[in-house]
This record gives sequence, structure tokens and C-alpha cells, in this order.
Amino acid sequence: MTNPTPAPTRTPQLARAVARLTVSVDNNHCHLYAICQQEAPQLFQITGGRLRYIRHVAAADLEAARHAARLCPMQAIHLDEGRS
Repeated sequence: MTNPTPAPTRTPQLARAVARLTVSVDNNHCHLYAICQQEAPQLFQITGGRLRYIRHVAAADLEAARHAARLCPMQAIHLDEGRS
């Protein structure tokens, strides 16, 4: 039996950059099409006629957040990837 290859580790600089990813949604532009929920249900949920979302994104969800923002037909999702 062989040992599995260990997962690559992230550099501290990348971890800091990812930790600063913040999501905001312009409610004046959001029409609740739910594409963001389909693309990243761990980050976006429509319940009771309102969009609820995770504001500070974990490293594991970075690409899902970017994808959801890119696919929003109203371009209501904004990502702030504050980097040093």
C-alpha cells in the first residue's frame, strides 16, 4: 500500500490575500434570478424573497465567488480582493 501524495500547501502571501476577499451585493441591481445560488450555494441563498450571502469568503470558495459574480446577469455582485 502506497502513501498518498500530500496536498500542496499555500504560501502565507496567498492565504492573506484570500482571507481579504469580501462580497457585497447591490440590492438596487439584484433581481433575484438566483444564478449566484446555483453557482455557489455555499455563499448565496435566496430565502423569503431576499438574497442572503456570506460576506467574507473562505479560500476554498474563492473561485465559486468569482464565478457567481461573473455570471450575475445584473452584475450586482462585487468582490473586493484587498491585497497588500
